[in-house]
Amino acid sequence: MNTCDELTHLLSTDFHVDPATIGMDKQLADYGIDSLGLVDLMFTVEEHFGVDLPSDMTPFRTLRTFAALVDRLRLQQAA
Repeated sequence: MNTCDELTHLLSTDFHVDPATIGMDKQLADYGIDSLGLVDLMFTVEEHFGVDLPSDMTPFRTLRTFAALVDRLRLQQAA
């Protein structure tokens, strides 16, 4: 399972988003995730992947950009 798949799984299970509606370039706000929900998602992702996300998630509003960030952080930690 790749990072995009794992994020899709987290959105569907923890945030009750229908997996059929999830798209990699769709805005997270399109799933009904407001700023408080984004913070909750950040904590969930940090725990799931074992990474520390930046406090400003503004540039990472789609699953594709979010997954790229998580992948980059995981590579940095492995080095």
